[in-house]
Amino acid sequence: MHTIWTLKNNLSTGLFILAMICIEITAFGQRISLNDSLNGFTSELENRFSIKKQLNGELFILHLGDSHIQPGGMTIPLSEAVHSVYGNAGYGLAFPYQVAKTNGHDGYQTKSNVIWEVSKIIHAKKQFPVGVSGYTIHTKDVNAKITWEFDSLSYDNQVQKIELFHGNVLDSNFRYQIVSEFGEYAKPQRHLSDACHSVFILERPTYVFDLLHEQQFAFQTSSTLYGVKVSNGDPGAIVSAIGVNGATYQHYSESMEFRNQLEKLQPDVVVISLGTNEAFQFGDFDDTTFFDQSLNLIQMISSIESQPVIVLTTPPAVSKVQYKNKKSYFIPNPLVPRVRAVIMDIGLRLDIPIYDLYAYMGGEDSMKNWAQLGMTDKKRVHFSPKGYRILGEGMRNAIDNHLPQ
Repeated sequence: MHTIWTLKNNLSTGLFILAMICIEITAFGQRISLNDSLNGFTSELENRFSIKKQLNGELFILHLGDSHIQPGGMTIPLSEAVHSVYGNAGYGLAFPYQVAKTNGHDGYQTKSNVIWEVSKIIHAKKQFPVGVSGYTIHTKDVNAKITWEFDSLSYDNQVQKIELFHGNVLDSNFRYQIVSEFGEYAKPQRHLSDACHSVFILERPTYVFDLLHEQQFAFQTSSTLYGVKVSNGDPGAIVSAIGVNGATYQHYSESMEFRNQLEKLQPDVVVISLGTNEAFQFGDFDDTTFFDQSLNLIQMISSIESQPVIVLTTPPAVSKVQYKNKKSYFIPNPLVPRVRAVIMDIGLRLDIPIYDLYAYMGGEDSMKNWAQLGMTDKKRVHFSPKGYRILGEGMRNAIDNHLPQ
């Protein structure tokens, strides 16, 4: 077991310096134990990694989750490890989060000339179906444009192939065009596309491209965009993060659009990091119901054609606000251990490997220690960018042990 710490800019005492080289850290009299290994059955995961390496094909890993995963930071360490073994095939899923008026990844920015309507997978009454990104945007303006701009400091962020998941162009959905920063129109790949999935390839890679609309027939009156995947044309691996603020196992499992579009992505490995929002259901939470909801999503993902290997993670040891004498203070969220127990039980029953994030943090009262280290938000539910980086490094180390050497 090993954990790489990158906090030296903030470490000012001998205790903190020691934290960089140990698998345990002590802060303010408290000890945080770090356990960065996978529990359970891992041979299927190792076999999938090995086969992909031998075939020299694209390895696609999807990290699926909630608000902890939506910014993408927790997934970065895993992507770095995987790319070092397989090579980097590009950014992967790149939904226009800024256009949807929500937080997104740091690796790219998006903007539009119009305001789009938005549906989220967590909405009880959705205006539009929600697919693989957990968000859907919709407009009736044929002149609407979305611009993607990727971080040009990374060569691997170049874009040459673009895949769009959208409404049915044989029904009421506009068709699409992709234009690079050089003014080049991408070539539609008809043999790879269908009425709800369009694939384009640019002659020259680019860091910036526009999505435009085309109304070929009068019955095409709107654009509904579910997801975008980009790649750079090189062989290797793609590691993508999908997260939605407030999402649960049930939200994803109830969306057939999510399932069907996920099948087109053909993931090899799906890491599921959910459970935090179930831990805030309090009076409505039921262990058996949560077991069934979790199982439904696992079975849904397992049913797709690529038969991805699933890795489960337990939720972090988040806090709950308590009030006494008109004063507020934090206590460990009492439902997190129950959520964790159900996830661990499912992994044991189904031979699914588990990364125990809860244990990695240090267990029940560990959020207090992470907060004292400045690695959480004020509510002690989410983490700072450095906090997510450390959590991601633990997951990276756990999975890295099973990658081909």
